[in-house]
Formats: sequence, C-alpha cells, structure tokens
Amino acid sequence: MLLGTGCSEKEATPTQEAAPAQAPTETPAADKPADTQTASADGQKIYQKSCQACHASGAAGAPKLGDKDAWAPRIAKGNDALLLSVKNGLKAMPPKGACMSCSEDELRAAMEYMVGQGS
Repeated sequence: MLLGTGCSEKEATPTQEAAPAQAPTETPAADKPADTQTASADGQKIYQKSCQACHASGAAGAPKLGDKDAWAPRIAKGNDALLLSVKNGLKAMPPKGACMSCSEDELRAAMEYMVGQGS
C-alpha cells in the first residue's frame, strides 16, 4: 500500500508542476499594465512639476485637468496634434510648457496623463 500511495503522489506531482509552468507564461502579460502604470505615474509627476501651475487653475485659458468639456475638442484633434502644441507652445503656453529639460517622451507622458484625466 505504501508503494501505491507513493506512486499516487508521484503522479500528482507532475500535474502540480504543470500549473506553475504556466504561471511564468502569464507574467509577461502582467508586465504590460505595470509599464502603462509607470508611464502614467511619470506623466503625473511631470504634470505636477511643470503643468499644474496653469492647468490646475485654468490660468491664461489653459484647459483644467479633468474638465471633459474643455478637453474634448483638443482630444478630437488627436495625440499627435496635441503633442505638437505642447512642443511648440500654443497661445499663452510656452514651448514645452516651460519644461525645457523634458524629453519628447516625457512631454508625451504628461500629455497622455492630462488627456486621460480629461476623457
């Protein structure tokens, strides 16, 4: 009987090992949301550092963060057009929103964060 029990345990072990082997396959998919969350967090940090002075209060006509009505026509133009406005400046907003040290990727992250709040 002990041999029968021992064989049963050995048969159960490969079945149990198969399930953990599938877990690493799922891990890369879980990394994608983490990357998205990291980009969003970076965008929020850049917004707080360089954008909120105008976009929190609506100073000089800047669309307020989270104001869906103000952001709707801007979002309708698409992210590429929005990014050009950020890079070149628009009306009272200076080029790069005065974040001269920001890379294009950082500007995009801030813009995407703001668009996400306004959509």
